[in-house]
Amino acid sequence: MTDKEKDTEELIFEAASRVFQKDGYAGARMQQIADEANINKSMLHYYYRSKDKLFRAVFQQQLAHFFPTIFEILGSELTLDKKVPRLIDAYYNFLQDNPKVVQFIIQEMNNHPDEFKRFMSEKNIHPPKSFGEQIKKEIEAGNMDPVEPRQLLISMVGLILFPFIAQMMVKTVFDLKEQEYLKFLKDRKWFLTDFILNAINYRKP
Repeated sequence: MTDKEKDTEELIFEAASRVFQKDGYAGARMQQIADEANINKSMLHYYYRSKDKLFRAVFQQQLAHFFPTIFEILGSELTLDKKVPRLIDAYYNFLQDNPKVVQFIIQEMNNHPDEFKRFMSEKNIHPPKSFGEQIKKEIEAGNMDPVEPRQLLISMVGLILFPFIAQMMVKTVFDLKEQEYLKFLKDRKWFLTDFILNAINYRKP
């Protein structure tokens, strides 16, 4: 593949990512993606023969960005008081650069569960067992209240993701302009660290 072909393929991919995030799989049209990439439809089909093939490539790329970094932090040897803010930072850095991607991923995971399961299996992406082991050790050492590791993880992720998933609701309920909403998210990063650690009565060893 020539450099020009690589550039065109990347242009198509970025355009498709924007269209799929905006309209989802069902709402996206190949002509719409071609227009977004500023190419003709025949060229789009030359690189990606079908919407299914293009969607799978986009969906897998987004999943590949979304999970491994998070699981790497969870599986690290950081103490919990350092791991929680690092996890929050990783989510925020990704989501603020890709504000619509979380809605896209969740919607399409629900719409295409087999595709999601296949990708996770093929890439061998799983929450690290070491995170659960770390929680159990902390509990046994008396450094935190007893909590089931999966419940803790889902609770943390839910607290982090909700303002992004429900962005319009948050803005409307609290009458926030865009800049006020961004400040709210920034302030929430610090709030979440203390809130999560205090909720489990974490005591640094």
